[in-house]
Amino acid sequence: MAELSPGANAALPARRVVATASCAVPVDVSALVVGPDLRVRSDADLVFYNAPEAPGVRWTGDGRQRVDVDLDAVAADAAAVLIAVSLTGATTFGTMPPPRLDLTTGTGEPLVAFTVPGLGPERAIIGLELYRRDGRWKVRAVGQGYAGGLAELLEAHGIEVDDPGEPEPAPAVGPPQQHAGPPPPIPPSTVPPPAGPPPADSRPPAAPPASEVGYVERCWLVWEDASRSLAAFHSSTEHALVLRNEEIAGRKPPGGFQRLMEAANERLRADTAQLRDELARVEPQVTPEVAPFDAPSWLTWQPRADLAEGMLLGRLSAAELPGLQVPLVLRLPWRRAMWISQGVMPGDSAAYAWSLVTRFLAAVPPGVVGLEVIDAAGLSGAGWLHGFDPATTARLLGGGVAIGTGAAERMRRLLDLVDLRRIGGDDGPAAGPPLRLVVVLDAGAALDGEQSHHLLRLVEDGPLAGVPVILVETDTPATESVRAMRVRQSCNDLPSSANSIADSWVGAEWTLTPDVLPDTQGGTRPPALFTHVLGVHARASTTP
Repeated sequence: MAELSPGANAALPARRVVATASCAVPVDVSALVVGPDLRVRSDADLVFYNAPEAPGVRWTGDGRQRVDVDLDAVAADAAAVLIAVSLTGATTFGTMPPPRLDLTTGTGEPLVAFTVPGLGPERAIIGLELYRRDGRWKVRAVGQGYAGGLAELLEAHGIEVDDPGEPEPAPAVGPPQQHAGPPPPIPPSTVPPPAGPPPADSRPPAAPPASEVGYVERCWLVWEDASRSLAAFHSSTEHALVLRNEEIAGRKPPGGFQRLMEAANERLRADTAQLRDELARVEPQVTPEVAPFDAPSWLTWQPRADLAEGMLLGRLSAAELPGLQVPLVLRLPWRRAMWISQGVMPGDSAAYAWSLVTRFLAAVPPGVVGLEVIDAAGLSGAGWLHGFDPATTARLLGGGVAIGTGAAERMRRLLDLVDLRRIGGDDGPAAGPPLRLVVVLDAGAALDGEQSHHLLRLVEDGPLAGVPVILVETDTPATESVRAMRVRQSCNDLPSSANSIADSWVGAEWTLTPDVLPDTQGGTRPPALFTHVLGVHARASTTP
């Protein structure tokens, strides 16, 4: 059995689990089913002695209260099940030994335990969170306490409480009895800190054990945890502001707003420290394609023998989380095309595009990939590609930049290749590299041209056929046409200058700062690192 520390998590191998609580005084155990925004969808998501059942979640009080969870039966749109423990009356958790939560299998085999430390005036806590991640279920130790009791927590979750007084305790023995009045509340969906406590001293963090998840997965887990922590902070802040208005109006005693804000800020600081430590443990071991361009690993870059796990797009930050920079890493191979929007300065989008092309070449073994550049108008300044030696231009660069009628012909040839691969055809020995990275410059003009329907097909079908696509909005802004919107919806939409993007878990706003080569010159000159990586590919492709 694993003994969890605050913020730690563990996988759930069992599909049926049971949550119980132990305390020096009687406590009520309840559960809250929450959606991706960590809020209840309706009052029916509250499971307790007076409403003992929801899909996949059941409360039982035969001698000792427990919550049984059938993970396979939990509603598909539910993101987590929160296990809450609460006291009645004026008693607080700080006046007794810390409560303990146990999670076992349906047959009684122990899974995890969590003793909640550091409690004081709190009368209700979120003990454990059972949550989905990538189709799997995990459990996390939370330990978030609330001095205002269950009524306050229920209101924070968006469930109205007609009577904010303390609810009646659950019956100690026998089946639950129905009674009138509102249901007792449960703690709000406050996001727990991510796994791993902050370092105990200033020594460099130890390298992660080999059994941990890969770096790409780690970055996405950290981003998810940070997003949920940010959402919890915003939720706590909103609730504190409501309480402040009540204090100003004289309907609540003063001091509650200050306590809630201090607790929310302290929780966010702890979460941020843990996330920084989690990244610090793994970043010294990362390979160049997922490291910033100024990282020392690029100085010793060597071609790979296999496809990399992913490639860095930039760094994510939020004003509320100072000092935390979350790497945004795109998994390889690509499943969708990428759209790079115009930046603040002319040339930002082209500079970012060539930076991503450099990373892609560094992440792929030599002899596997070729580059196809299309610029129908020929005005995007990529003519420097013709300055490489003829063998490199012919073998790796598709003959150079395709412009005018050559652009339309290049597009048709690539679509023929995609169609052939979709029906299982063989490219043939003279067809060129199996991967074709397509860069379409001045994508806004391309979408307004005669070949726009071909571009849409290439974007929708190319990535899954080994023809990933980067669309670069350089000179002509994309219109609001139906075709343009459909193309952009089929892409990962990336800003070429620092700009806001929303996460896919709670919709929190993050600032993405692209990682760009320092010598791109607005995309009008060959970057030194691009030239070096391309040269390594060219030499490897001519080696017998």
